[in-house]
Amino acid sequence: MRQTVSRIGEVVSSEALPTAAEYVDLRARAGWGLIDEDTAATTIRAAAFTVSLRCEQRLVGLARVMGDGALYFFLADLIVDPAFRGEKLGDRLMRAVMDYFERCAKPGASITLVPLNGTEPFYEKFGFVRCPDGPFGTGMHYAAAPPPAAMSRSG
Repeated sequence: MRQTVSRIGEVVSSEALPTAAEYVDLRARAGWGLIDEDTAATTIRAAAFTVSLRCEQRLVGLARVMGDGALYFFLADLIVDPAFRGEKLGDRLMRAVMDYFERCAKPGASITLVPLNGTEPFYEKFGFVRCPDGPFGTGMHYAAAPPPAAMSRSG
């Protein structure tokens, strides 16, 4: 059952950065795990682009793009407060991100993301394709330090 939220204010978007405490809180509400405020502050400052959604000053949505602002872009966060899901706020965040890509990405740019399982159809609406069908492979993530023997064979 979807939680109903009554509110007086509208949801307003802004490219102003959230505070570290706001980012930590939104991640926790969305089930993205806990991080400390120093880590939050570092990653917020490192983003190439951030768009925030607020309702009555409370952070209710956030999208962040990491990269160099010209050739390499990675959609690192797209978070919507669970109490506000179902209101197309994710679409609103993605439109802002896509506008940023259109303004800044140079010809030949690499624009990537790693979707949570089951969210691929959401990103496909915005023109993203699944990697196994393209030139990039299936994607990888760093899980642990490689054994020393593997490092000496790599090159």
